[in-house]
Amino acid sequence: MGQERRKGVYLLYGLLTTAADLAVGPALRLRRFEEHRERLGLYPPELVETLRERKVVWLHNASVGELLAARPLVHQFREGLEGWKIVLSATSLAGRSLGREVVEADGAVLLPLDFPSCVARALDAIRPALFVFTETEIWPNLLRALRRRRIPAVMLSGRVSPRAFRRYRRIAPFLRRVLANVALFGMQSEAEADRIRALGAPAERIKVTGSLKLETFQAAPAITIAADAPLWIAASTHAGEEDACAGAFVILRARFADLRLLLAPRHLARLDEVEAVLRRHGLAFVRRSALRDGRWSGEPSVLLLDTLGELAGLYGGAMAAFVGGTLVPVGGHNVVEPARAGVAVLFGPHVENVRALAARLEASAGGIQVRDAPELAERLGELLSDPARARRMGAAALGTFAASWVAEQSFRAARECLS
Repeated sequence: MGQERRKGVYLLYGLLTTAADLAVGPALRLRRFEEHRERLGLYPPELVETLRERKVVWLHNASVGELLAARPLVHQFREGLEGWKIVLSATSLAGRSLGREVVEADGAVLLPLDFPSCVARALDAIRPALFVFTETEIWPNLLRALRRRRIPAVMLSGRVSPRAFRRYRRIAPFLRRVLANVALFGMQSEAEADRIRALGAPAERIKVTGSLKLETFQAAPAITIAADAPLWIAASTHAGEEDACAGAFVILRARFADLRLLLAPRHLARLDEVEAVLRRHGLAFVRRSALRDGRWSGEPSVLLLDTLGELAGLYGGAMAAFVGGTLVPVGGHNVVEPARAGVAVLFGPHVENVRALAARLEASAGGIQVRDAPELAERLGELLSDPARARRMGAAALGTFAASWVAEQSFRAARECLS
């Protein structure tokens, strides 16, 4: 009875996505949605032609951050699968744009919508011999189509947050059937492995391969920043956190007049809202896109980062970095990027998504957890008063994550699925 019910749920999902395809598909073919047409599995003929008669590995990363973290993995595939083509995909236009700048890849596209016809067109065009996806991008129709074509689907740097686990448990019987289509689960930690196992992933297909975010490339800085004054970076901030950081900056500037702030909101769609916050605190600012020749002298004292893909290369010039999504209940973002740049890392109490990494930083004295905005200002003030301590913290943060072989381990695990 249970098996019949699971089949029924899969059938219902298929019917719903087919109905959605009939409604959405024609609209996406209109000229005004041309840049989204790849979501229908309609890829550029010149790309499809370059893939013909070649073995292809398709590597999917949902977000810009995941794509940046996966670049060492792309390098591993390029070096380890001689003669293969590499296609990257993302769910956003920004991710696709960044993917096209990855020199090791042969192309970057949008992931098809999880509609049966879109998935079929995409697989007919790219014809991958291996499909790799990072974090927890679970698309039932795509995974089932891959299995039916005998194409291994491999999850790497897999993560199931406690919040996601609670949501997924509600559909565990259906999810178990979906997860059966995945050939390998390379999870970030034992805790993640336990959660994916509890959701129905076959135990013999689960390995702990680590988090690819430990392997993030440190890109060369795209902005020239005057090095004669301390810089604080507030990264991946959410609503409420810009207000906290701006308030802390005003307090600190009263003591450290040459302090500068580089503010990088998590979502660029909120830039107007963030600008309003800065004005409310009486802070002058400039957008990164408005800089002449990519140079920032430190005046005005706040730089608002309104571009994607540049933040990793800027951490190295900072005295300290605050990682957002942690003073508000979001769960936290990438604390490893600033750590691997040798920068002292501060974060709030909401670190559910990065708990193990944050704990490692605290244990090594490379990171500090703060309770709220006043404590953020207090701890930053201590580091500004003692630059030697800030440097020691940065060195400790770097040492915490300096030795990581995650990309190599992940590649080896994925390659085993080809035999």
